[in-house]
Formats: sequence, C-alpha cells, structure tokens
Amino acid sequence: MSTAPASGSRAVRAVRAAGEGLWGLVGALLGTLAYLKARPKRLPAPRLGLSSAWEGLALALLAVGLIAAAMVLVDPLIPGLRPRLNRDLVAFADRLTDLGLGTVILWPLGLALLYVLALQPRLDAMGRRVAASLVARLGFLFMSIATIGLTVAIVKHLLGRARPQAAFFLQGPNAQLTFDWLAWKSSFASFPSGHSTTVFATAVAFAALYPRARSWLVALAVAVASTRVVLGSHYPSDVIAGAAIGTAFVLGMVKLFAARRVVFAVAADGRVLPMAGPSARRLGKVLFSKAPGAPNGASGGAPLEEAR
Repeated sequence: MSTAPASGSRAVRAVRAAGEGLWGLVGALLGTLAYLKARPKRLPAPRLGLSSAWEGLALALLAVGLIAAAMVLVDPLIPGLRPRLNRDLVAFADRLTDLGLGTVILWPLGLALLYVLALQPRLDAMGRRVAASLVARLGFLFMSIATIGLTVAIVKHLLGRARPQAAFFLQGPNAQLTFDWLAWKSSFASFPSGHSTTVFATAVAFAALYPRARSWLVALAVAVASTRVVLGSHYPSDVIAGAAIGTAFVLGMVKLFAARRVVFAVAADGRVLPMAGPSARRLGKVLFSKAPGAPNGASGGAPLEEAR
C-alpha cells in the first residue's frame, strides 16, 4: 500500500504548524511593541553611563575614528593572512565562529517564546503572570538581537565591501577599500560584520539581564568576533563596526524597555537594573507542570508585568 498520501499529509501539517508558529511569534513581537508604545514612560529617566548627549556623540566619533584608522592601517595586512596562521588555531576559530550565527541564537529564543505563549491559555492567574514575565524577557532578547542582525545583513550587502578573500585577488594599492555598491554578493558583504553584530548584541542583551555574567559574556563576544579576522572573512574594521552597532542598538533597547519599567527597573539616580523575575520553583512549575489552568478561551496576551 502506498504511503505517499500519508507522507504528503504529514508534510502539509508540518508546514502549516511551522506557519502558525511563525505567525504566532510575529504576533507576539508586534504585541510587545504595541504594549511598549501604550505603556507610559516613568521618571526618573534611565541612564546608561552617559552624563549627556555630548558624551554619547564623543563615543560615536571615537568609534568612527577607530574604524577609519583600522581601515587604513590594519586592514591591508589581513588579505592572505589565514594560510599563514597555525592550522589548529584556524580549525578552532572555524568551530567557534558559528556562535555568532543569528540562527544559532535566535532559533532557541524563538522556540522558547512560542512554547511559553502556547502554555499561557492553560495556566491559572499566577501561572500567566509568570509566563508573561518570561515572555517579556524572551521578547526583549529576540527583538534586540533579531532586529539589528537583520538590519546589518541588509546594509552590508548594499554597501558591498569586498571581503579579504576577494580583495586578495583585486588589483590596486587599496584593495581593502573596494566597495561594489548594491552588488548583493556574499564575497562583497564584508562591512560591517554580521557575526560581530549578532554576538555583541547577544552578549550585551544577556549582560543587561544578568549583570554578574557581564565580563564572561563580553569576553566570549570578543573571542567569537576575532574568529572572523582569523578566518579571513572580515577585516578588523568590520568587526569593530559590527561590535559598536550591536552594542549601541541593544543599549537603546534596554533604555526603551527601562523607561516603561518593563523587564528593567530604574533606580533613583537613573541606573538601570534588571527586575527580579519569577523564582526557579515557580518557573519550573509553569514550564513543566501539567496541572489544569485557565479555560481554553482565556487570552494568551496577558500584560507583560513582572511576576512577584
């Protein structure tokens, strides 16, 4: 007896389930944005270590200066570097660099967000509060990392800077400064580094939620971003630009959430602090318990308030 119809039916169901899950994720993110927009800002306003806008401008100019200096002084040394490096170092970098892939980071976050959203209608009132608190945190992480990652992926293809492997075969004294605008080719998508943007956005976003792990997260981000130079996929200036863009964007997202007292609290002096989330016991009970909860008609869009 043929199994083709059954296989086709399973494939259709899988595609439909994937589409529904994606639609649910998009709906959750749009709902988070709508909630943030509707939620009023509160005083005191959050501060992220900058005393004024002038100080922020000075830091931005410093970053631009470092990128420009790296383009002129350091980048010319990179094309053809990979074959001269230790093979074990290159092999290690080739394994480590995948931690900067957006899919490696965003798939787990997206699936976790969908799972919690699917649980919400079956939970009791306290369970929904705990789930909403978790959704807020997962939403913050997903929005912070995915938005800037997608933006940089588009921008770098539009700018069309030749990667070191491509520049090695180009003629002229300044091959590292070759830009082929709107080329939309992988070999001309060097600036800024997407891996560096993603891994620094991830490190800063998680560090905002878990300040005690900040040093380890930043160290890992530096290591992963450095692999892009070791592998000859990017110039140092690409990595610096990606790190600066990812960091700046996520800090802006932290300020956006903190101003509305979602996920983050603000001290009297303006310092941003992560809100206390649900305890491990309550979190485990919500995620793994099969106890009956709210009726099926209950809404899964509970306000993103913090569970106590």
